Amino acid sequence: MNLRRRLLLAVMAFAAVLAASATSLRAQTPLAAPPPVRTTPVGFPQDAGPHDASALIEWWYYNAFLTSRATGKKYAVVASFFRTGPGTQKGHYLIYALTDLDKKTKTTGSILDKTNRDLLRAYLPLAAQLRPGDTRLNDLVAALQKGVLPAPHRALETSAALSSSPTEPFAITLGANRLTCVSADGRTWKATLKGDDFSLDLTLRQPTRSAMLVGGAGKTGLARPDDMFYVSLTRMTAEGTLRQKGGKPEAVTGAGWLDRQWGTSWIVQDTGWDWFGLQLSDGSDLIVYRVKDNATGAIRRAEATLLRPDGTQIVDSAPVFAPSGAWTDPASGIIYPATFRLTLPKLGLSLTTTPAFLDQTIPVVGIGDAIWEGAVNVTGRTRAGAAVTGRGYSELVGYRASRRLSAP
Repeated sequence: MNLRRRLLLAVMAFAAVLAASATSLRAQTPLAAPPPVRTTPVGFPQDAGPHDASALIEWWYYNAFLTSRATGKKYAVVASFFRTGPGTQKGHYLIYALTDLDKKTKTTGSILDKTNRDLLRAYLPLAAQLRPGDTRLNDLVAALQKGVLPAPHRALETSAALSSSPTEPFAITLGANRLTCVSADGRTWKATLKGDDFSLDLTLRQPTRSAMLVGGAGKTGLARPDDMFYVSLTRMTAEGTLRQKGGKPEAVTGAGWLDRQWGTSWIVQDTGWDWFGLQLSDGSDLIVYRVKDNATGAIRRAEATLLRPDGTQIVDSAPVFAPSGAWTDPASGIIYPATFRLTLPKLGLSLTTTPAFLDQTIPVVGIGDAIWEGAVNVTGRTRAGAAVTGRGYSELVGYRASRRLSAP
């Protein structure tokens, strides 16, 4: 969630700290009071830019499935720009992955701006005190005090830049990486992503299909609806240029997706989630997710939102998740489900998601070492028995390493 999602969240380093020290932070920050009830509709262009007054965390997330015009090679890309912090002090964090779907390989990375690192240095010691047995967290605190980030994370020596103008209603920039809204209606975006051995420039457009208001109105809070907001532009056209180290520039085209989420309630508790953003063969787009209490495993919110090609939406508030199999990330020791069966009774769908390949984790900084964020394939059937196929992205957040693998 982008959930992504978002939603996220061990994904955000500072957000993960907030989850670990929620009780103390609620008493110390001005955001302890509930946010005001929103009276205007959620959507674009009004929600393209930041929401500092009502968000402890927010993110701009995009993914795309791409094909090289010249060679037919298949790629996928995902990136998420986070803005987080109490009050007016906001840090920024970018995570990304470029995936070669033919070779089944990925390139990942993350960038933390100066303000984010300052916040980590301020709050991680508190989190470490609350988790005295977490040796990895103590090691991270020690490294940050020395100005060191664990690989593959990179430090931006300045703070991220946010800007707007008549031609660019919103832009967020971290070094050479930039996400820009370039249309007054908030439905055309440009994305520049630069890793150690690639660069990718994309234009994402969705001029016709309605935005998806997740949950029906774009309000997905846990304590109350206005604690979290969520709107998506799905099945966008994507085109641009991919440059890989040692190779020639490739013109690429495909289908993209853009998520906007902001708020408080997914963060100030120790939550994780299973999230799927899927493009189905009948032209419908589907977001289905569940938010979990990491301490107890209890499901705090679960729903599916289906956006049909004609712009109509249906919300299913009783999705059933059935994970199966297990895969252990060799780098972090975290164990993830291998596949999911999703039963959506109101929508009349039974779907199975299978990873394009298993090793699609992205390392993160904070409490927890990685999230699973990757391309999946979809098969299934409607209630009437018609076959359904599709593809999309899955995001699995809050999973832990086994005791055996995490032991010193």
